[in-house]
Amino acid sequence: MMQFLGKRDPTTKNGEHPTTPASPDLPGIACCYMNKLLSSIVVVLLSFISAPIIPIKGLPTASLAPMSASRIAVGQLRTTNSKIKSLIDAGCCARLAKEHGAVMLFLPENFGFMGKSTEETIEQAESMAKIKANSPTVTQAIRETLAPSYVTQKMSCISTSGSTNDSISLLDGLKTIAVESGLWISACMHTAGAPPSAVGTSRIYNTHFILDASGMIQAHYHKIHLFDVAITDQVELRESASTAPGSQVVVCDSPIGRLGLSTCYDIRFPQLYAELVDKGAQILLVPAAFTPVTGRAHWHLLLRARAAETQCYVVAAAQYGVHNERRISYGHSLVVDPWGVVLADAGGMDSSLDAAAADVPEPPSVFCCDIDVEKLHLVRQRMPVQKHRANANYK
Repeated sequence: MMQFLGKRDPTTKNGEHPTTPASPDLPGIACCYMNKLLSSIVVVLLSFISAPIIPIKGLPTASLAPMSASRIAVGQLRTTNSKIKSLIDAGCCARLAKEHGAVMLFLPENFGFMGKSTEETIEQAESMAKIKANSPTVTQAIRETLAPSYVTQKMSCISTSGSTNDSISLLDGLKTIAVESGLWISACMHTAGAPPSAVGTSRIYNTHFILDASGMIQAHYHKIHLFDVAITDQVELRESASTAPGSQVVVCDSPIGRLGLSTCYDIRFPQLYAELVDKGAQILLVPAAFTPVTGRAHWHLLLRARAAETQCYVVAAAQYGVHNERRISYGHSLVVDPWGVVLADAGGMDSSLDAAAADVPEPPSVFCCDIDVEKLHLVRQRMPVQKHRANANYK
């Protein structure tokens, strides 16, 4: 259930940054001299810029907790079409997060409901304008998941409580979890209230919420870029058929720094993240449910690129595994630092699901690592990319 910290970045060795390869064009002694000189310069430069993230022998980088750091917890889920089970899983993640000293919990896209059909997803979307209250039975069941003595077998009792999806409020459940755990929470779900399509069909929003430790909604973001993709015999999804795009760029102050909100497919559009940084974002959030096909090809690449080019932390909570006969998710919840180094990785479907199962904790799982805003400031000070971008004259 608990995966504390995570795997090292596979592109590095023993936590070190790769060095510049030798030039094949310089002959003889000149080649040797230049290679040594270049290697020395690169090592000194990288050591200077990455000084705050040098690991101590025997401890993963993510386990170090500088005085200025704030600990976060990142959940990896396998959501189904049972809202009560999803809230129980989220409560279990919150309990583990609190036990390990986290101040904020990050949950993936569709944290509370993964429908088997478009119609089911639209039907279960919740109103933001009028949040209904859960029954005392459901609220108590959620509270019990936060108790140190909680065991997952209690789920069987909750299943027979008479609660159905129509009677469950994911938003009210999140509020309960935030208040009872004292955690800030990032989570995504579908909400009602979107305008109909051009042909008059109903649509919803894919909404990313930030709740504070008192259960108040501090910010919400409607996903802007919708996943309409068809890869023959592999992936075919058309999010825009049921979901309306948002238009607002959203940041939110939090105990760990200023958050920049996004969701899943947004990660492919760097212009959005440049806007977030212009608004002061320090930690970019990318809750997701990537497919195995697109995940294996691009997930790590895109997250590390956004982190390096914006000089921000990137926190990406992910869905993992088989949700139903139509949906499978890649997993690999990640945290990436402002230098593009992967601090923690929950694992996922690098090959088949059977092969992944041996190494990946069964969802719901959580890992923790530390966000150090001072490290971010140091990286930006030593390589002022945003200043250079603002001063550039593109024609």
